[in-house]
Amino acid sequence: MRAKQLASRMLAAVLCASLLTSCMSAGETPEDISKLPSSVSSEPVVSSQPEESSEPVADGPLNPLTGESGFPESAVGKRPVTVMVNNIGDALPQRGLAAADMIYEVVTEGGITRLMAVYADPDNIPYVGPVRSVRHYYVAMATPLNPIFVHFGGSPAGYSYISNLGIDDVDGMTYTSAFYQDSWRAANRGREHSFFIDGEGIQSVMEKRGFEAEGELTPLLTFAAEPVAAANQEAGTVYVPFSSSYNATFTYNTDTGLYSKKRNGADHIDADTEQVLTFRNVLILYTTVSAYQGEAQRREVDLSSGSGWYVTGGGRQEIRWSKGDSGNQFTFTLADGTALTASPGKTYICVTDKGNSGYTEFTPLG
Repeated sequence: MRAKQLASRMLAAVLCASLLTSCMSAGETPEDISKLPSSVSSEPVVSSQPEESSEPVADGPLNPLTGESGFPESAVGKRPVTVMVNNIGDALPQRGLAAADMIYEVVTEGGITRLMAVYADPDNIPYVGPVRSVRHYYVAMATPLNPIFVHFGGSPAGYSYISNLGIDDVDGMTYTSAFYQDSWRAANRGREHSFFIDGEGIQSVMEKRGFEAEGELTPLLTFAAEPVAAANQEAGTVYVPFSSSYNATFTYNTDTGLYSKKRNGADHIDADTEQVLTFRNVLILYTTVSAYQGEAQRREVDLSSGSGWYVTGGGRQEIRWSKGDSGNQFTFTLADGTALTASPGKTYICVTDKGNSGYTEFTPLG
């Protein structure tokens, strides 16, 4: 076991080193970097992934975020957790993304994207990160899920949304002791790329702040009992641009029924599992992404309504989406106006400017 753990850590370090050339963009603003705490906790040898004995049984309750059976009884009725995860080159390889039930990706500033990972079972969250700062539109997307919102710093608008919407948050700027700081990453990549948190750390802050563990949520999708039939329009490989420097590619595997993900042309690997991230569903949501209140770098993302694609099973369907107020969940309809019903499984949500719609590429199954 110790040898396996050491090998995993060595691989993560090699992956980190190989990506060292991907440095911070000029758009990566320092508002939450210069003030980062410097405390370093002891290094966790392994991620707190669920043990094999805690694997859900096949006929258990449904996971509200994936529609899959086998959701642990202990997690039923509990609030999910959202975690802001750094996505620039110096943050790679990330940890804990393979355990997420949903992942949102949206531009933050300077063409850089950031991820919001969502976990339905708060008791089985591995070390996730590097944890990074929040922007207001992520809060707006997360609010209908009624989550515990984890972040490390944020923009003024991000903090304002958290306060005004009454979001229960775990902020690393305040509760640094709940996080683990990777000393190698801190020394070689910068402190802003080195903080991670797991379910135990999140729970410790929840207890300090008196957050309720249970609560109602509005799921993002309505799921079918079985995978839905592939649409006529094929989508064997899907290329989604977010900016001139950030993109995602999803490739369908007919054996597994899942899409494997690439980040900027390279396999998107979770450092703990050492595997490529995979998803049953991909949502591509086109909207207007503009400068936030005249600022050159920060972004405003229109979450009122738009068009897009739903991708699953090697096919795609054109959709319309709407959201509106922060308290409202996204709704999705097909071209004929009927409600979208998704395949049970994990979902990746790409929110990108409508100007990128003409550059989105769909390749038929090979």
